[in-house]
Amino acid sequence: MFRKVIKCTIVVSFLLQSIHCEADPQLNLPPLAPQGLDGRRPVTFPNGETSPTRIPLGVDGVVSGDGNSVHDRSRSERFGPPYDGNDDEEDERPNYPAQQPQGRANEYDRQDRPDSPYSYNDRNRYSDDRGFNRNQNRERYPGDRSPNPYVSDVDNPLLYRDRGDRNRNRYVSDVENPELYRDRTPYNPSRDDDDRNRYNPNGRPYNPNVPNIGGRNPDPNYRQPGLREPINRDQGFRDPGQRFPGDDRNRYPDDPNYPYRNPEEERFRIENERRFRAETEKLRTFLTEIDRKSSLECSLNVAAQWNFETNINDATQVEALAAQQRYNDFQRLLWDQMRRIDQTKIFDDKLYRQVRLMSIIGPSALPPDQLDRYNRIVNDMLAIFNGASICAYEQPFECGLRLQPHLKDIMAKSRDWNELQYTWLEWRRKSGRNMRDLFEQLVDLTNDAGRVNNFTDAADYWTFPYESRNFREEMEQVWREILPLYEMIHAYVRRKLREFYGPDKINKNAPIPDHILGDMYGQSWQNILDIVIPYPGRSFLEVTPEMQKQGYNPLVMFQIAEEFFVSMNMSAMPPDFWATSILTQPPDRPILCQPSSWDFCTGKDYRVKMCTQVTHKDFITVHHELAHIQYFMNYRNNPKVFRDGANPGFHEAIGDAISLSVASPKHLQNLGLVQKSVDDTAHDINFLFSLAMEKVVFLPFALALEAWRYDVFSKRVRKEQYNCHWWLLREEYGGVKPPVLRSELDFDPGAKYHVAANIPYIK
Repeated sequence: MFRKVIKCTIVVSFLLQSIHCEADPQLNLPPLAPQGLDGRRPVTFPNGETSPTRIPLGVDGVVSGDGNSVHDRSRSERFGPPYDGNDDEEDERPNYPAQQPQGRANEYDRQDRPDSPYSYNDRNRYSDDRGFNRNQNRERYPGDRSPNPYVSDVDNPLLYRDRGDRNRNRYVSDVENPELYRDRTPYNPSRDDDDRNRYNPNGRPYNPNVPNIGGRNPDPNYRQPGLREPINRDQGFRDPGQRFPGDDRNRYPDDPNYPYRNPEEERFRIENERRFRAETEKLRTFLTEIDRKSSLECSLNVAAQWNFETNINDATQVEALAAQQRYNDFQRLLWDQMRRIDQTKIFDDKLYRQVRLMSIIGPSALPPDQLDRYNRIVNDMLAIFNGASICAYEQPFECGLRLQPHLKDIMAKSRDWNELQYTWLEWRRKSGRNMRDLFEQLVDLTNDAGRVNNFTDAADYWTFPYESRNFREEMEQVWREILPLYEMIHAYVRRKLREFYGPDKINKNAPIPDHILGDMYGQSWQNILDIVIPYPGRSFLEVTPEMQKQGYNPLVMFQIAEEFFVSMNMSAMPPDFWATSILTQPPDRPILCQPSSWDFCTGKDYRVKMCTQVTHKDFITVHHELAHIQYFMNYRNNPKVFRDGANPGFHEAIGDAISLSVASPKHLQNLGLVQKSVDDTAHDINFLFSLAMEKVVFLPFALALEAWRYDVFSKRVRKEQYNCHWWLLREEYGGVKPPVLRSELDFDPGAKYHVAANIPYIK
């Protein structure tokens, strides 16, 4: 059987070879390209282009015999699929391709196709209106989250936060969340029932570009203007501004139709608000009465201090001490009452600030025995300062020379090196050296006063009014910015003084001796402008000769200053000002001539104490002091605790701003004190240089003085290093040195009034 099968197979194979058949082509392929001149076919690329120069290579880089590479592309790859791409057959792609997730829009399904069984908006799935027309059906679903029929909820990732839960708060639905409408269809003003306006108390349309309109302020630090959120608020206290603390139901508290109000909580809220308003009114009434009493006590104390400084003797000193003690007792009583008030429960900003400021009374918070000791030490130091006097240089019988006006004139006008050095040394020997022991006691008492007021030390207490945690660092930063300018001024002045006094007295690389700078403390260099002025003979800004020539006197200077403020629509001085102020040195009694402005806490009694002289500098100072009076009169209707500068430096800033305006060449020319033209470069440079000699060079002195006291209060400097540390800071900040060697037997900072009076100076 097997043999028969083999024979049949051989016969069939022979028959097939003997038959000649030609099969019809199954693919309608284009003919091959003709051969090139070299017998090779050009390579045909899939896009139909040919390259007659490219030679297809075989595996080893050898051309095959038929002109095609062993790895040549198949014909289907080179010439496309075996069908025409322009078939007229209907596209049978499904409406929802398998690669697209159910419920998610894509480019194909966003088209309005009339043959679609339903548009992508699921609301029309069973509707007869298969072709959804959004122009005709705009008002069809007014309560829907999105009026856009082509955007499904699943397209909004905000709905799938927290693992798919749209909103974990069951009291707030999605339509109440304005976040869902940002980056979506813009607001349509024709839709009055749009849910985005449902809880808008102002009735203003929702605007996604303005977060404060149409919804809750998204800023987490935002608080309502009428409420205060203290850090140490009692967590058990129910804030009347929040009906449901910690709950999203506070989002729309003004909606009368809000469905989530519990009657019991509503009654509690109403009772809480009533109690809150009653307590607030009670506190406001209490502070009003306190303000009246504070003004009265302040007026009595200021009057006693005025009598002492304008007539220095034992009787006025005793009266001043008694008045100060009485005022301190009143402040301490007030302080005890303020401490009993829970400041965390005060939500009125104005009332809170009043209580806060009255809770800090400085040395008055000390126990009575320590407070009495503190006041006596300060008054003893002031008595030493005010009573210090020296004899004239090389004239031992001419004595009784005081700081103002005698020593001040000598330091400003004398150019005798030895006379200046003698005056400088004698003043410090008679003033500062005699109060060193008292100052050491004062440091401990001042630190105790700071700690009683809940501060670390006196330095922390003194910087509190500036409301900055990094006040010293900020001062240092400002000084570093100004330092390059000061270094240039310092180098220029040192060279000019070296040329004037000689190289044997001033080293070109050493600090400048402090006594030749035209001031007892070296804080202002304006009095040596005749030596260092850049353009000698062109300094028209010194108007003292012209003032004397025109018959100026202290009263005229104050009247001109008053006209300056009235021209800016400010108030004129009250009549009592001219009757009670002291504008010149009285010939019959010693007074403290330090220029100062006084507010007697009555709202109508304001005075100036100044030993005015007809000079350019005093003319500027007069305007400075009246600027303080103008500030007094402008805040006279505020509560007593607010009748002061915004911070200790604000009063001085106002006075200095007025001084700069008055000292301008244009203003002096308008007054007739300058006859020359002001349009000159040399005059401008002289004017700016004179300002720098007063304002810029003052900064290192003020910084050194206050940095020295901060270091003393914080115990960074021992008592045995007080004077040495003072001159180290003076050299570090200002580049000045004492004219002779100093020791710890001296106390040179005490020669300054603000040290003797224990008054902050950085302002």
